[in-house]
Amino acid sequence: MGIEENKKTLLRFFNELYNNQDYSKADEILHEDFVGMLPPIKGIEGQKQNNQLWHSAAPDLHYEILEMLAEGDKVVVFLEFTCTLTGDFQGIQGRGQQITRRPVVIYEFKDGKIIRGATRVVNDALSFYQQLGALPPTEEIVKSYNDSLK
Repeated sequence: MGIEENKKTLLRFFNELYNNQDYSKADEILHEDFVGMLPPIKGIEGQKQNNQLWHSAAPDLHYEILEMLAEGDKVVVFLEFTCTLTGDFQGIQGRGQQITRRPVVIYEFKDGKIIRGATRVVNDALSFYQQLGALPPTEEIVKSYNDSLK
């Protein structure tokens, strides 16, 4: 498979498995030896379970690909991820928090399917946990730090 086919497959990954919550397409999109790196996921069923966890915490979860670059068997995407947290996520109870993230993620392909998901991720974890309400605003963190130096 070529670069353009890999890009189309990755677009299907986000649109069908995440945005449309159609897990029945996973076998067409993910290689039988699929592994995900963030979070650690093993196999197609593991990816389906990860998607279901996200959708139970944030039923309106939506990914938009802002930019996509490919070379060889790798595709890099700059994404915008939006959702409203209404369920439990990593022990944090949703209260209707609006979440927006913009990660850059690398995926690897074999035989026209995704074999490794999120092999590298560049992500702003601080603002993510601030949006969840698990961490205070940056100004408060800086003030607290400066106060601790006095």
